[in-house]
Amino acid sequence: MTHSTPKTMKLISFIALAGVLLWTVGLSGQELSPSDLELELWTREEWLKNWTTRRERSGLTTHFDATYVFQGIAEGGFTGPFFPTFSDEDDLGHTLSGDLRVELDTEKLGWWKGGTWMTRFHGRTGQSAVQRAGSVAAVNNEALFPNVEANFDGNAFAITEMTYRHAINEKVGIYGGLLNTSLGDKNEIAGEALSHQHFLNFAMLYSLVEDATVPHASLGGGIDFAPTEDISGSFSVFGSAETAGVNPFDRWHGTTFSTEWTFAHKLGERPGAQTFGFLYGINARRTDIAADPRLVIISIVLGLPIPTTESDTWAFYYNAHQFVRGDDSGGWGVFARWGISDGNPNFVKQNAALGVGGVGLFPSRKQDRWGLGTFFVDMSEEDLLKGLNVGDEFGGEVYYNIAVRPSLHITLDAQVIDSALPRVDTTWVFGVRTNYSF
Repeated sequence: MTHSTPKTMKLISFIALAGVLLWTVGLSGQELSPSDLELELWTREEWLKNWTTRRERSGLTTHFDATYVFQGIAEGGFTGPFFPTFSDEDDLGHTLSGDLRVELDTEKLGWWKGGTWMTRFHGRTGQSAVQRAGSVAAVNNEALFPNVEANFDGNAFAITEMTYRHAINEKVGIYGGLLNTSLGDKNEIAGEALSHQHFLNFAMLYSLVEDATVPHASLGGGIDFAPTEDISGSFSVFGSAETAGVNPFDRWHGTTFSTEWTFAHKLGERPGAQTFGFLYGINARRTDIAADPRLVIISIVLGLPIPTTESDTWAFYYNAHQFVRGDDSGGWGVFARWGISDGNPNFVKQNAALGVGGVGLFPSRKQDRWGLGTFFVDMSEEDLLKGLNVGDEFGGEVYYNIAVRPSLHITLDAQVIDSALPRVDTTWVFGVRTNYSF
């Protein structure tokens, strides 16, 4: 069923025009003479690079990302008279987000040896098309962070990390404070939850079984290990409830115990890695799990009585990548994700993703990143979702990230999703993401 034909044609025309322009400029192998603007951009980037190097030598490291995402629902998605009762979204959505990371090295600052202070600020504005798409897996990861639950699809700002780490020696460190717990489950080819230059669909970046016990920001602490160059791991304890945008001392509902280990390896001199993670949450509240906007299930639980009971929950996740040619600086390979949980109170029973991706698909575009993949989400049929006609979700995504400059990247993205939710037609989503970083 086609929805809103005039808007669909405008959207397709816009995406096609953007694609033709970017493809013509970006993929042509012609050497263009630098204009005054290009020289100014390169000079400014070189100045920023030198300034950053001087700061790092003095013990201060900063990194800022500004990301704008425009997306449109070309066909399908969540429609009908029930949709306006819980969402104001339209066929077109856009978000603008900023992500500032500040790191202080106590030794370089002349204070003491082995200490690192890490602080992160995250802000977002705009209205996405995540709910309009009608899929459990959000079609725009930028729309989910910071995960201020009361301000989804609105202006949001949060301090999402304020952590101190102390290196006991070269192989062991301890850390504590306000943890940014979304930094795990990283995959070199597919990306991670907070990626700005990989896939946009959340199920490609992260195992959705983690959402029940892993917030965006929470108080906690832990210990990390790096016994060899190829093995690294951590053990953490933190609050299960989301505290982004609120006082973290006022909201401790449940406790999560987390461990994650990554094993790097080489096959035929080509790098790869495998990551294993396990989560166990005690006293996880069903109200917190149901309220998390990272899983778009509000449409089916709206109006249902959600029990305030608490329960233990567990989840296991795994991801792997293997380069077939080259490495992350230039090459391509395959990746996979898989996760499984108890399914009660966790809404997601299993999830999986598989695909290919890399850097430098064309000889003349050695810094461009690309990816193609598919995902699967097996929703639980127990607890709150029992009898609500929730099925399984399948989807696919393809993207091409053009490195216009070292600090400027433009991504063309397309997704198709067969949603797990009832009353949702197969969704086609097209989008453009612009990321500037320094």
